[in-house]
Amino acid sequence: MASSTSATQSHHSRSQRDGSGFESDQEEGESLGPKYSYIGEQGLSGDDDDDEEEADDIIHTNRGADGRFVSTQETSHSPTLIQDSWLVSTPMAGGPEDGSVIPSYGGHVAASIWGGVERGVLRCMSRRKMCTALDQLRQSLLPETLAPIDQSGLSHLPGIMYQHLDWPLISAFVERWQPDTNNFHLPFGEMTIMLHDVYHILGISVDGTMVSTVMDPLQLRQYCSFMMDLPVKELRKPTYAPSGALSSKVLETSFNVERPLEIYVVSFLWILLGSSLFVDKSGNKLHPSIIHELQPVEGTFITSSYSWGSATLAYLYRQLGQSSRGDCDFISGCLTLLQAWIYEYFPCFLPQQGTLTREPGRPRALLWDVGSPPKSPDRLYAFRARLDVLTDIEVNWMPYGPDPASVVPTTLFSGFLRYRKIIEPYMPDRVVKQLGLVQVGWTLR
Repeated sequence: MASSTSATQSHHSRSQRDGSGFESDQEEGESLGPKYSYIGEQGLSGDDDDDEEEADDIIHTNRGADGRFVSTQETSHSPTLIQDSWLVSTPMAGGPEDGSVIPSYGGHVAASIWGGVERGVLRCMSRRKMCTALDQLRQSLLPETLAPIDQSGLSHLPGIMYQHLDWPLISAFVERWQPDTNNFHLPFGEMTIMLHDVYHILGISVDGTMVSTVMDPLQLRQYCSFMMDLPVKELRKPTYAPSGALSSKVLETSFNVERPLEIYVVSFLWILLGSSLFVDKSGNKLHPSIIHELQPVEGTFITSSYSWGSATLAYLYRQLGQSSRGDCDFISGCLTLLQAWIYEYFPCFLPQQGTLTREPGRPRALLWDVGSPPKSPDRLYAFRARLDVLTDIEVNWMPYGPDPASVVPTTLFSGFLRYRKIIEPYMPDRVVKQLGLVQVGWTLR
């Protein structure tokens, strides 16, 4: 990996209508947008674009203007920051002595557990049934439909998502995640999931155009109306809500009737991304914002030009941060990436492996036979105790070989990762031992 010195600020180029039936929100003649061969937009703050909850008062966990991880209570009148109880101002029992490194520790699940408030096993969100449905659907598609789907570089994802997630193992690692530094704080230091991990584990691009477009909700509603072949006025629950469209309805309306080729391609990839990389807490919805990067430009699909890997990591970072709060009881995002990352670096947590085919060049998520792990609290407590005594000599620091970034396209070394309104600090300089280098000044406070 290499660093650069600047970030471009342009947007995705589209005409007013590009032939796919969608009105564009971009001006004609603008150049292709920011690339992840550049350092991210430093100093920006981001809000979560997750709006599944529809209560009058909603608690969101976001990054404030100063980059700190804060909580926002949104009412019908205005958002209100309620971060004071989280901030570290004095030494905390079992935690930091000051708030210079992890200022939001006061809201962390570890602080709650230390104070005697147990949380238990997190609910790990997945879309395994929809991934199976996509695999079956793929076998019935015509070659002209399959071609742009395969060229996206994403078509393999439903087949590598784990059918069963290890809820207690993931829960134990979430208790070690610190969103102020975006890494796991372990007894011997810090570790994190990096872009080259995404590349090797999922086999998707980590360089290219940022997935950064944020569109008006009314336009998103129009997107859904067009894709689902329903008038806007008929988009209502359970088919549609502010959190997105019902995935089973999208599958039904897109493939059970005669539609243009673009609809088949965009719908398939829309369901694919919402069921693998950007799994949310709804359990059955697809956010329409994904459609923007999937539609053809002047008749050509350019889905493969986007940095889906960096968007996936930004989204997972945010989900880890939210789930590290003491009052959260679930986690979403690409949890296959998280679980496979644990297996790569921590042999002591490897599952019982069966007979697997290890073909060179295939995504490394396929290396592990996950099975159906029990979800008992006792396993969480056992994993927690094991992590408490974990040493650095038990870590497989170089799971991909001596130069882990050698086959990965050049991307940013440090800065920020972005997925729409989610902007997350990316700090591999804190974990350079994972790059085969010597860590200098590695301390936890």
